[in-house]
Amino acid sequence: MSRAINCPSCGGSIEVKAAGYTVSVACRHCGSVLDVANPDVAVIAEYHQSVRQLPLPLGSRGTLFGTQWEVIGFLERQAGDYRWGEYLLFNPYAGYRWLVHSDGQWQFGTMLTDLPRETGRWGEAAWRGEVYRGEDEPVTIITARVIGEFYWRVRAGEMWVARSYERGGASLSREWREGEEVQWTHLVGVPGRLIDAFVRPQGPDLARPEPARPRPDTSQSGQLGFFARLWQEAAERRTSLWHMAMLLLVTVFAALLLLSALTSGADGVRGQGQVTVDGPTARITVGPIHLAAAHQFVTVKVAASDFTNRWVDLDYLLVNRATQATIPASATIEYYAGRDSDGSWAEGSHHTSTRFSQVPAGDYDLLVEAEAKRWNDPSAYNYTPPMPDNPWGIGGVANAAAPEAEVISLGFLVEPGGFPMGLWWLIVALAAAPWAVFYAYRASKTAVYGEDS
Repeated sequence: MSRAINCPSCGGSIEVKAAGYTVSVACRHCGSVLDVANPDVAVIAEYHQSVRQLPLPLGSRGTLFGTQWEVIGFLERQAGDYRWGEYLLFNPYAGYRWLVHSDGQWQFGTMLTDLPRETGRWGEAAWRGEVYRGEDEPVTIITARVIGEFYWRVRAGEMWVARSYERGGASLSREWREGEEVQWTHLVGVPGRLIDAFVRPQGPDLARPEPARPRPDTSQSGQLGFFARLWQEAAERRTSLWHMAMLLLVTVFAALLLLSALTSGADGVRGQGQVTVDGPTARITVGPIHLAAAHQFVTVKVAASDFTNRWVDLDYLLVNRATQATIPASATIEYYAGRDSDGSWAEGSHHTSTRFSQVPAGDYDLLVEAEAKRWNDPSAYNYTPPMPDNPWGIGGVANAAAPEAEVISLGFLVEPGGFPMGLWWLIVALAAAPWAVFYAYRASKTAVYGEDS
């Protein structure tokens, strides 16, 4: 929420953007520092100096790391003869951030609450599991100029001791002085074109366009691969996760259509047979199977008649009629049901599917060896109690008729093609990997910068 005040020193009108948070304001007209924490605005320091225009005028608005910021304050600071500018950014939901302008480069700074710690080795600081190294000795920093509003009482001439720690393209800044808490800030680089995109406020004293900055040299970008360029553009332009998710869905759908087209085959060959439960091995032949493509998948689908608490082991040999070359495989059909203390239960199915891969062209027969077994459990629905012992062979069990043999019918369908689920999931994983990595990257930025992805 903003409110307007008049500078008691020069009479100029000043709009306080972060009313309720701001403690002091430096008048943009004369440079006087005002205390706005109380209803009666008071002059802390009076300068009556001409405030020259800034590369990024106060009131400018732009988006960085997914959040819109407004420039509300500016500090000109120096260490010896070296000078740079620090802009205070504000968002009513995300709070405050810093934008540092030094030697034509821009850095986005976040004040840290989970403070880094010095490792004990000279010139090293650790934060969030990463070690940052300082190459320079601590220096004394002087605040030379103050413009705009701030959440603490600030004035020109303040002195702090500072030291920087570097790690790749990021850095940690540590500032301290006697009687004050140590201030840590995490800084990352920001492309200049994102600052160019800030909307400047209009007015005779503020509407000066900023000089164009040199663009990065993209003449070598053609040497990058497609995915490298995509990643570079996504990182620099802050491509939304929604757009990347849409790209992922399109890629996966296209892969689905392509695999379906490439793996579709001719009509299948059917066959059938029977196997006796706890009986001898049944041998079944399905064929001939004609394969025209140079190499293809071959899918064997089997459906069994209804049974419970039985399983059928199937051993396959796909035999080339011309060369007698064989390709082995195996499968199992099983279905179990029963009742226990938790009630009824069931698991398994009466069908199965097996896929042969990279099968050469030719005419084939599928040789099947099938064995069926029963599973006896007292909790099962069709539990068959064992025959009691009768060592003397006296009547009853010894004279009882043998139980009728149980037969399971099997139907086979052998067809060229078949959708390769393993390859499909591999494509899905590879397509999702860049999105997942970028999501983790954006999530880490959200944790540090309060970014709304």
